[in-house]
Amino acid sequence: MKKEKDFINEDIPQNFKKTVFRFFKIILKQKKKLILIILSTILSSLTFAALPLAMGLGIDNLVEAIKTYDPQIGILQTLISALSTPILFMSLTFGSSCLLAYFQQYIVASVGEEITLELRCSVSNKLKKLPLSYFDNHQAGDIMSRVTNDLEKVSSVLQVGLMQLISSAFTILFSMIVMFRLSPQLFILVIVSLAISLFATGYVSVLAQKAYTENMKAMGALTSKVEEVYAGNRIIKTFNIQTKTLEDLEKYNHRQFLAQRKSQFADYTIYPIMRFLGQLGFIASAIAGSLLALNGTLTLGTVQAFLLYINQIAEPVTESSYVITSLQAAIAGAERVFSFLDEKEENLIENNSNVHIQQGHVLFEHVQFGYTKNKILMNDLNLEVKPNEMIAIVGPTGGGKTTLVNLLMRFYELNSGTIFIDGHDISTLPKQAMRRNIGMVLQDSWLFDGTIKENIAYGKQDATMDEIIQVSKDACCDHFIRTLPQGYDTKLSSEAMIISQGQMQLLTIARAMLTNPSILILDEATSSVDTRTEVEIQKAMTRLMKGKTSFVISHRLSTIQNADCILVVRDGDIVERGNHSQLLNLNGFYASLYQSQFEG
Repeated sequence: MKKEKDFINEDIPQNFKKTVFRFFKIILKQKKKLILIILSTILSSLTFAALPLAMGLGIDNLVEAIKTYDPQIGILQTLISALSTPILFMSLTFGSSCLLAYFQQYIVASVGEEITLELRCSVSNKLKKLPLSYFDNHQAGDIMSRVTNDLEKVSSVLQVGLMQLISSAFTILFSMIVMFRLSPQLFILVIVSLAISLFATGYVSVLAQKAYTENMKAMGALTSKVEEVYAGNRIIKTFNIQTKTLEDLEKYNHRQFLAQRKSQFADYTIYPIMRFLGQLGFIASAIAGSLLALNGTLTLGTVQAFLLYINQIAEPVTESSYVITSLQAAIAGAERVFSFLDEKEENLIENNSNVHIQQGHVLFEHVQFGYTKNKILMNDLNLEVKPNEMIAIVGPTGGGKTTLVNLLMRFYELNSGTIFIDGHDISTLPKQAMRRNIGMVLQDSWLFDGTIKENIAYGKQDATMDEIIQVSKDACCDHFIRTLPQGYDTKLSSEAMIISQGQMQLLTIARAMLTNPSILILDEATSSVDTRTEVEIQKAMTRLMKGKTSFVISHRLSTIQNADCILVVRDGDIVERGNHSQLLNLNGFYASLYQSQFEG
């Protein structure tokens, strides 16, 4: 288990500026809408900035009306004469500001959704292009956190925070211009107050950035652990380690709680600090403004307008500080998403896409491979498999049996050496075209949510119903399919699987049969079926493998005695090769394996 320090600091953003620049490059793809947002924001901010002037004008008119009040005119007529123009102006500017704000929000929501859709599509496409080695080295929960929680954080800030930031910037700009024109002396006082506020906010924002990143990392680790527990729920109960599992979950949950608490503390600290400092600036400006008004330097309406402008500035400054903090959380999430999108993809070569594998002649020449550079599994593997041969691969667990066929499928790239199929170096063949000619049945039976018919036709989606039924009969699964309520139209679901593990494996065998590949790979394909069904499957496999090059991995040596060649693989190397009789006569590793299975 990682230490606490490693757990927290492992995913701190390494290049904040680079991430921001890349993020805005994506935003700039919506140029036309961004121009509309900026124009509407400018107009909205101008109308909003004009409101305090209208109120100040109204107060000055009212003060002047009080000084020159004529009883013959009357109070009502005096008020109408003094306030009609300011009130009309305020109504128009406020109405215009509201309409423009609605238009801004509508466009911003559109921009945010389109950018989020683009990122989600990029992530979805990336998942299909990543090599298996990436998923071997990354936890499923962490990947899920990157493509869900982190993207959701980015989407939220785009649709809410971006508009607030742009609107706040223009509101502050226009308000400060008017304030400077009204009173340079008071304006300097406000600037000093804002500088103190910004300095305090900047200091807290640095702490907030780290807190947000820690929280995201902790959330990813917790999600991964929860996913692991749900997937292994049956094993946990079998071995009665619920208490230990809950304790482990509690540790991850507590780490996430601490990280979340730090994040929320930073989040909710900035806003009160800005409020408090803003009010200090307001009080100082009110005292200074009242002195200037008493000296006759400013009118009462001007002082009132200036104080309203302080509030107009204080609120956007507070909002922008809050949004900047949220943006930091979004940037931390965006960096995790970008790092995912920057992962090295499979080298998909699209030329020679019409190459067809017909003979199934396979040749390994001086193949060297290791899952890591520091640990080489295969040092110098040489193997020739002639067309239509059945090659059985046996050996101890971890000896490299599955690795051999994984290299043939190009799930992993070689360190050195070459693998040829029908004389073609597989590194020069497009993986899609090559894999269409190779059928593979794994020990782990994978079925997706859909009907049984759709699952069987997964590799050949234009297959006819007659073809599906025929391969189902060959794979000994037609009978149990017809006993289901909807037969071939029975829907399978990962939440409620209505068939057994062995039946699932039969369906995967039928799926491989339907594609009629030139090369067939069976990796413990009958490990989950009973002995009687296995005999039937072996008969079906014999028919299926006729005219095909076949690689069969099996721990049950009774199922591979008729193989043309049996390879005994140990520590990544072929230590013995030959047919069943030859290997027994060698009285070596294969003979000891065989005797251990059939002794007595």
